[in-house]
Amino acid sequence: MTVEAGASEPQATLRHYALQSPAVLGRNEVGFMNDNWLVADGASGERYLLRAYRRVRDARRIAFQLAFQAHLLAGGFPTSTVVKTRSGEPFASTGGLHWALFGFVEGEEFDFTRLEQSREAGKRLAQFEAIAAGYAGPVVEPPVVEVATWLAPVSSHVWRASVLTDQHEERLRELHAGPDYAGDLAFFSAWRREAAQAWPVERLAALPDAWLHCDYHGRNMVFQGDDLAGLFDFDFVGRGPRVFDVARGVFNFGREYRGSTMLREESCHAFLEGFESLEPLSHEERHALPFMAVLNWAPDAAFDAARQQEPGDPGAGSRLQFAVRMMHAIQAELRRLAPQFGWGDA
Repeated sequence: MTVEAGASEPQATLRHYALQSPAVLGRNEVGFMNDNWLVADGASGERYLLRAYRRVRDARRIAFQLAFQAHLLAGGFPTSTVVKTRSGEPFASTGGLHWALFGFVEGEEFDFTRLEQSREAGKRLAQFEAIAAGYAGPVVEPPVVEVATWLAPVSSHVWRASVLTDQHEERLRELHAGPDYAGDLAFFSAWRREAAQAWPVERLAALPDAWLHCDYHGRNMVFQGDDLAGLFDFDFVGRGPRVFDVARGVFNFGREYRGSTMLREESCHAFLEGFESLEPLSHEERHALPFMAVLNWAPDAAFDAARQQEPGDPGAGSRLQFAVRMMHAIQAELRRLAPQFGWGDA
């Protein structure tokens, strides 16, 4: 079997695992921050996914993520098995990176045309939160900005109320000085002031808290028919208001197609009905949902500052403009659907 160019480190890493005749078949197309390789054991015929962690490089954080994933699987949630090394460790280290081996889960990406998949995604998010609530192992939070250990120090989609502060806006203006960004900053500033007034810290803290996936979308999972076969990628797991993940899910599983910002009413209904079949939202959570959906896309100055230090970074300015475009579009869509869903303002 021909081994793909650049597969020497994955092949070397596989020596840490008790596979009889492993071969690297090639890169898995999903994922751009981490390296994912498809692996087959010629003796058993089993397939695996080998991941090199480039986004998260802190060994303690990776150990937490893998323990969290194993807890979900043990609780009956569909995800992949974490294969232990010969020495019983959850990951191996090769070439300055940490690597984990997972059982390969067969399935197809989310299909935007299948309402039952949207409903299933909502139901499984509620199940994820319920099973995750029982996790009792060590918790290691990701660093906010730590260029030495993270390629992308923080996702701009993780839960963080800090983007509503005056200090954050000041830092954002420092990063984006000049007339090209004046309109984007004006929109963000007006939205931030209204949001901070409507959702002060005390009100946010009173929302039901849960474990959040923070990257819950159709390319981080596979389906078999209308059933979720596996959820993956726990790099951004952390705690926060559960409606933050629900709001992100309404957008990711309610839109017309990947890349669109137009929402289908019936798809949004299906996702929410699935979630609330297990975990009904409170009146306050439903009121918060549009705000949380827009907050998911708010620009993050710390993220931009750290990313600017990476080779080949496209530039914080383009990220600001994209983030504000998304905020605009999602705000407009959720306002359009407000009469049908009875939620608050975005």
